[in-house]
Amino acid sequence: MTRVLFILLLAATVTAQPAFQELVDSNLEQTITDRRWLHTNPELSNQEFNTQTYLRDTILEIPGIELIDGDWGTGLVAILHGKPGPLIAWRADIDGLPITEDTGLPFSSINDGVMHACGHDIHMSVALGAMRVLSDIRDELPGSILWIFQPAEETGAGAFQMIEAGVFDDGRLPECVLAFHDHPTFNTGETGSCSGWSTANVDAVKITVHGKGGHGAYPHKSVDPVTIAAQIVLGLNSIVARQIDVNNHAVISVGKINGGTKSNIIPDKVIMEATIRTHDEKTRNEIQERIRTTCLGIASAAGAPEPEFEFFNGTPGGYNNPELVAQCREVFARVLGPENDQTYPPGMGGEDFSRFGQVVPGFQFRLGVAPEGKDMTLHSPNFHADEKSVGIGMRVVSELLFDQLSRR
Repeated sequence: MTRVLFILLLAATVTAQPAFQELVDSNLEQTITDRRWLHTNPELSNQEFNTQTYLRDTILEIPGIELIDGDWGTGLVAILHGKPGPLIAWRADIDGLPITEDTGLPFSSINDGVMHACGHDIHMSVALGAMRVLSDIRDELPGSILWIFQPAEETGAGAFQMIEAGVFDDGRLPECVLAFHDHPTFNTGETGSCSGWSTANVDAVKITVHGKGGHGAYPHKSVDPVTIAAQIVLGLNSIVARQIDVNNHAVISVGKINGGTKSNIIPDKVIMEATIRTHDEKTRNEIQERIRTTCLGIASAAGAPEPEFEFFNGTPGGYNNPELVAQCREVFARVLGPENDQTYPPGMGGEDFSRFGQVVPGFQFRLGVAPEGKDMTLHSPNFHADEKSVGIGMRVVSELLFDQLSRR
């Protein structure tokens, strides 16, 4: 009798798991409507005025939500209040790309030359759907959620703008920040995780190579900056191949060279532009110094003046907190099945979600959106996320946020 009573008391202390799939199903139709409106009406970075209005009007209809006033530009910040407890944050980016859509969808973009070719319509709609689901159980929610609808991810400026405007001020510093990026490299129903460094520092350099112009028939009377520039390209490649620790990812790619006016005229200068990708800060600084040294040495050997350098440090590398990743993967495996809990290697692309992760522990995972039999990439005119991913995303995000609050 005593053992039976103990079991009954133990069962009474265990919080029942909300019926998340039922909650998703009851809110899915409206969320699909959101997705289609957002896909039809994309706007470029820091021009998301109609998007902001739609999001604001939609959020105001969800019970338990408080919109936070602030200098968010075209972004929005809101809090879903649950029971007294911890605060965690969810980020969704909202801008489109300057691409003309070619998907043939009945809800294709009506804004000429602008398209949600990176799937931010999925990011926004899933966030709205998860907000509805968690609002329905807010009396059971063991804490509160800060929702960040961030503009201008595509320019790399939006996260910095939100942080500078005080998104984490006034008692809103969360214990962690989470997000996903939809991705066609994973099938619908799969998630992808990368622990540790996941995206790169996105930096650039402009190099002005000086020479002495002259006639192409008499190169010995000139100092040819075109030849020097060509040698610099090869020299930059050797930096990564032979001077950077092979355990540290790095890329230098020269994407633009301008110089000269005519085939038989040696110009006075050539201007080169390159992208520089690294992960850690040490390699980031080291590679810039090696670029200077390499270019100066090549120019000096040719008897040319010193080149000029303009370095541009852009979006920092993204670091997924390993403990947070491990916790979230438990949810992915439970909700979608262990076979759908995938991993991917560190990449050299950029994402400004990384800036939030510099303030508090962060994790951005990938949500599979590849339609069966479709071969496509992000940032392309034919990018079309499988709409079934909306409901899947709602379930994953809702359970993920509930789980994180329950752990703290």
